[in-house]
Amino acid sequence: MKYTKRILVLVLAFAMIFTLVACAKKPIDYKKFKDVLEDKFDFDVTKGSPGKDIDKYYYASDEDGDYFVTYTLYEDADDAEDEIEDYLDEIKDAKDDDEFDGKISESGSGKYKKIVVNGEHEDDGDMYAVIIRSNDMLIMAGTQSTKKRDVAEIDKIVKALGY
Repeated sequence: MKYTKRILVLVLAFAMIFTLVACAKKPIDYKKFKDVLEDKFDFDVTKGSPGKDIDKYYYASDEDGDYFVTYTLYEDADDAEDEIEDYLDEIKDAKDDDEFDGKISESGSGKYKKIVVNGEHEDDGDMYAVIIRSNDMLIMAGTQSTKKRDVAEIDKIVKALGY
């Protein structure tokens, strides 16, 4: 009986791990990024010049410039991971130095990570940003506001992109 329970527990544990890995958020391609932002949100999408370690870069914003979204495809996943960790370190340092007053939340694991920043920065004022890394892709969506309406709009954009 104990042996059967152990086998059952192992099988269930492997099934859960497999399910979590299979459900990890996959990177989107730049065409989906462009289509979603142009068609659903009427954003202007501009192709930027790729920089060091970057294959593709796109910048999107609404007509008034209230909301922005960037799409960066790196040469490899390590570069994207380094970039999101740099963003996280910068905002945590600002919080430690009392230059940022607000919330920083992190979620995800492995090749997927999501950071949400909501608060006031000493130099930049109010800000709400969602930064997503999926493998070699990084998306950043943000606004210089913490109003519920603006936060909801950024969250709606992120959801439409599949995150």
